[in-house]
Amino acid sequence: MRFKDLGQTATKSLWEDWKYLIREILNEFNNDVFQGRGVIRESTYKEKNYLLLETKKECLYVFPVPGSAFVFSVQQHKIPKEQLKLRSPLKNLDEENPIGSFGLGVRGVNSNHRRVKRVIYAYVKKSLRNIYRQQWIDWLSQSSHYDKW
Repeated sequence: MRFKDLGQTATKSLWEDWKYLIREILNEFNNDVFQGRGVIRESTYKEKNYLLLETKKECLYVFPVPGSAFVFSVQQHKIPKEQLKLRSPLKNLDEENPIGSFGLGVRGVNSNHRRVKRVIYAYVKKSLRNIYRQQWIDWLSQSSHYDKW
């Protein structure tokens, strides 16, 4: 990795190249998982860009991070605005908010290539499926839902 990849200009450029594909993925996820009930917004707070897919129960954030990567994070509710101004907005969140997160490194990858899109879709789909599977397992283990089956 080159040091220039760590700068704010490189992160903004990465965001401009990839936000359309990520938005497309979030649209599909919203339609398939939330039956279109979620709202997708692109926001900026203190020069930090991110995409947010928000439902009544959950929020899925996508942040570009220095070093040509993205962080996908599923939260139980919105991250407070003052938390977003931190260098790492997911650091120091209360323990009840995070559901799961994963990273996606895209250094040197062309976001417009069709094969790349398929691979990125597959990776994001698998990672989100794992987060939701784990959430479901945790939910079942913390309650007596087995008795109802």
